[in-house]
Amino acid sequence: MRTIYLAGPEVFLPDAQAVMAQKRRRARAHGFEPTGPGSDEAALAAGPATAAMILERNETAMRRAEVCIANVTPFRGISADPGTVYEIGFMIALGRTVHAYTNDPRPYGERVEAEWPGGRVAGPREARPLRGVDGLMIESFGLADNLMIEAGILAHGGRLVRREERPADPARDLSAYLACLRLLRDGGSGRGAL
Repeated sequence: MRTIYLAGPEVFLPDAQAVMAQKRRRARAHGFEPTGPGSDEAALAAGPATAAMILERNETAMRRAEVCIANVTPFRGISADPGTVYEIGFMIALGRTVHAYTNDPRPYGERVEAEWPGGRVAGPREARPLRGVDGLMIESFGLADNLMIEAGILAHGGRLVRREERPADPARDLSAYLACLRLLRDGGSGRGAL
């Protein structure tokens, strides 16, 4: 049975244990042994020693895992959870395949324009690079997130599944996660939508 590292911000949910248990059950049903962040962070003492322990535990789990599925649905902003992005890079650096999913169908550039202060486009839309009223370039490659995330996943044999419609509960909807499990089980690669 292949070991799969489950990366994502679900550990921050108030019902993290239930959500992670469901993801683990589904992984086992698809022939994987799940590993990854615990859902016990809320019960641990705060402080640098605890943070170091969590980092060591997660890095050990990543080294043991053969593949990874990462939830890159925007978390507390316009982009993926930064801890999840670290895990994606770590797994790719280890030479592991990473599949990812997002429950937000909008490209990253659209989210910047809609949600970031100063992200509204200044000047003609045809102008390149596209810039916000704050003068900063708006990355608009049509990708689900920053190019280093999606392009990195694709360049190393993974796939990013993007929902075509935003589900009612993007933090807990597992449709795209299940699509990633099927892709890993069946050996699929490339970019896709659900």
